Amino acid sequence: MATFAVVKGKRLRATLVDACGMPLAGPRSRLVTSGFVTVKASPVMRDADNIEQVNAEGRVCVSDRTPPERKWWSLSIELCGVDTDFFHMLLDWEVVTSHDGKPIGFSDQKKVPADTGVAIELWSGVGSDDACDVPASDDLLVGAGGALVLPYGYMVWPVMKEAQIGDLEIGAKASTFTLSGITAAGARWGRGPYNVMPVDTNNTGGRLLQPIKAGQHFRSFRTTVAPPEPTGGACPLVLPTPYYGETAVETAPPQPACGAKATNEKQTITVAGTPTGGTLTLTYKGQTTAGIAFNAASTAVKSALESLATIGTGNVDVTGTGPYVVEFKGTLAGMDLPLMTASGAGLTGGTSPTVTVAEMVKGGVYA
Repeated sequence: MATFAVVKGKRLRATLVDACGMPLAGPRSRLVTSGFVTVKASPVMRDADNIEQVNAEGRVCVSDRTPPERKWWSLSIELCGVDTDFFHMLLDWEVVTSHDGKPIGFSDQKKVPADTGVAIELWSGVGSDDACDVPASDDLLVGAGGALVLPYGYMVWPVMKEAQIGDLEIGAKASTFTLSGITAAGARWGRGPYNVMPVDTNNTGGRLLQPIKAGQHFRSFRTTVAPPEPTGGACPLVLPTPYYGETAVETAPPQPACGAKATNEKQTITVAGTPTGGTLTLTYKGQTTAGIAFNAASTAVKSALESLATIGTGNVDVTGTGPYVVEFKGTLAGMDLPLMTASGAGLTGGTSPTVTVAEMVKGGVYA
């Protein structure tokens, strides 16, 4: 049986996720900080119901009770340093930048994001009495086994969503910011994108040995894999491959250095069969463009793609005419993106005209 005392917060890591806990790889998707005062987690319960029925004589004929049930956890994080990237990840607030593009603040917004959230991981100490185990063999006396390996408490909430900011009080004292939200089931977190626990007797860091299951909001255990160092802002995130299933890799890859630039996804659109009229359409993440002329200029293809809510204005460049080269940029820069699909059903003339899409440059590759 593993027992440990949770003593002093060591490190907090936030990772951008979808509403079900799937990590969203990208150039600014993870952040590690020691700039927090407290993290408070309170279970929100559905109360037990007493079921009772009396008969015509006023006597109880049926008596039962439904058990209480945990609905979610309420998380509250008090920060002693204001990290603009953390606010952007949790609240989707616009980051205010300086003349040279450095983040210096943020602007609030009316909408509270509900479709995305962050995974919160927390490392703590375990108390001095728990830090030194009694050796079971002489392995500690030789080789790398003689290195000091300290235990930590590890906690993960795979989804924190509906984040809100608390009161701001400015006065003759240290001011702090409090962010609060609720958790959700995080089955898509799986075994996670990081190495957080040993996978062998050499203390080799690896992913969770058992994935987060449906209905699970929280996991905590003792680990001897040290927490990551603070990042000083949001940094790129790459995912292990394969990520899910029985063939999922045991050890996550090293994460790119903060500030590292990734390749932008480039895809080609090729029209074959020499059509003389009609239109083609392009589909990205379930949304389809209006008809695009068979001989459209690259600017027209760009406009059609930017009209899709799944892409948006300023997030693609299109060059060429045969084939067209689509480069994803802006909020879609530096990410490995799904392939567009195309339909040439509206093309006319020529010889059986078709439209195909191919990946030219894989996005999200860090040199």
